[in-house]
Amino acid sequence: MKRRSFIQSTSLGAFAMSAGLPPKAGELFAQSLTILHTNDLHGRFELLDENGLAKPCSFALRAGEIIRQTKAKEPAVLLLDCGDAVSPDLAEANELRWMETIGYDAFVPGNHDFDRGMADLARQISQNRVSALLCNYQLDDTPLAGLCRQYRIFKKGSLKIGVFGVGVNPNGLIPKIMRPGLQYHDPLSSANQTARILKMEEQCDLVVCLSHLGYATPGAFSDRQLAASSQHIDLILGGHSHTFFSAPEQVRNTLGRLVWINHAGTGGLLLGKLELKILGRQIVGLDGQNLTVGAYS
Repeated sequence: MKRRSFIQSTSLGAFAMSAGLPPKAGELFAQSLTILHTNDLHGRFELLDENGLAKPCSFALRAGEIIRQTKAKEPAVLLLDCGDAVSPDLAEANELRWMETIGYDAFVPGNHDFDRGMADLARQISQNRVSALLCNYQLDDTPLAGLCRQYRIFKKGSLKIGVFGVGVNPNGLIPKIMRPGLQYHDPLSSANQTARILKMEEQCDLVVCLSHLGYATPGAFSDRQLAASSQHIDLILGGHSHTFFSAPEQVRNTLGRLVWINHAGTGGLLLGKLELKILGRQIVGLDGQNLTVGAYS
């Protein structure tokens, strides 16, 4: 997979990333953060052989080892998912328990995470510590009441990272019988409001949107539009459209600042890995690649 590096000049001078250059006298040091992310796994965590053991091609073995090595080596790591983790083919399963075991921090529920009904999704969320994040679904009159947060702030060293989730328009994607009481709100206004709270009020160094809108879905509001119309989002990690990125993409927002977007395909074939440098509450360096995992054949 191609890798894209980015160096942004600041008023304090350019941050030297990946060049191996010694820091200049008086140069401020940026903080490092590694983000690993997935989307649209559709329950493909474990593939078992006839003896009940994980096959070598399973996501649990291949990506799990990358995740463990990264967490052992890097001081600040977030592991995030952008929706559709649940397998609709199973009557009942524990996808979030697996995600908790491997160390996921948060996810945004996608449309297929409702395929077994809100009661099943509520059961999983309540039994596991992986944070469910949704800012544009009103769930007070549903089994998910009180279980999905608008956002969560993670502290990694001296960094404050605000993470929130945006769900897709359920019309035509989630049968009404599977979402009684769910109220859908405009994703742009909800996302901008949440990002403003995180960046301006909570003073987060980085604001990350977990999106299940899709990359550039025809006839629907999607990640490229969200990035271009946003103000305080630094990074959009996406799902839903099963888009295979060769490298993260940059879009300028309404303030003229860069917003980064990345997707990691579908089915556990890729694991997104972003190595960020953050200085002055801005991304001043990003080294991004999607690692080939090949979770199933």
